[in-house]
Amino acid sequence: MRAPVIHPLHVGSITRQKMVFGYFLQPGKVIDAPLISWYIEGPDKKILVDTGGGDPTKAHPRWTPYKRQANQSIENALKKVGTRCEDIDIVVVTHLHWDHCAGNGLFPKAKFIVQKEELRSACSPFPIAKHFYIKNIIEDIKYTIISGDKKIAEGVTAIFTPGHTYGLQGILVEAQKRRYFIAGDTVCLFENLESCPPLISGIYVDLEKYYKSLQKIAKLSAFVLPSHDFKVLERKVYS
Repeated sequence: MRAPVIHPLHVGSITRQKMVFGYFLQPGKVIDAPLISWYIEGPDKKILVDTGGGDPTKAHPRWTPYKRQANQSIENALKKVGTRCEDIDIVVVTHLHWDHCAGNGLFPKAKFIVQKEELRSACSPFPIAKHFYIKNIIEDIKYTIISGDKKIAEGVTAIFTPGHTYGLQGILVEAQKRRYFIAGDTVCLFENLESCPPLISGIYVDLEKYYKSLQKIAKLSAFVLPSHDFKVLERKVYS
């Protein structure tokens, strides 16, 4: 059976202090960071991991600076790899922060998979985190709720890795050449992995769970694909 293939899709960019992506990593330094969706062309399903930040003209003031070129819309990004929104069978939401799920409403035939703890916490966020979430994306999408690690499709498994949020999940892909782990915001930059232990994100809700998740990821023996690193986009395909 054909092994799944991963296509990273550049769906916009945000400008932030670097320490947002790595805890106190080069304080004061400001960087541009990509928003990345991941199209997994599987043997039996077409899967999308995360759907990007949506239309910048509708962005909440707290989301800016955020920019997206016309060819970086999720619709156009998918066209570049030969598919369409209506062709996607499954959308896996790593977590419900705006920059990972704003495009969820564009997939009419997809099954949406989210962790139980992620949906629970997103429905009633703490006031300081309220701006991370989009109310209608949380309330109007029909989600398939899972708890913990779960096989999504042939060669594709959701791995529960809380810490950045209460219900974050990454995706383990058994490709032909090696295992890959789409880490979501548990690992934002390749630089985070150069520390021992790896650097956490500058945004987190539970340090103890975060470090346990990093240990869990290490045991997967997979090549980790960070969520906001331009180096990811230097390759068109991970197979």
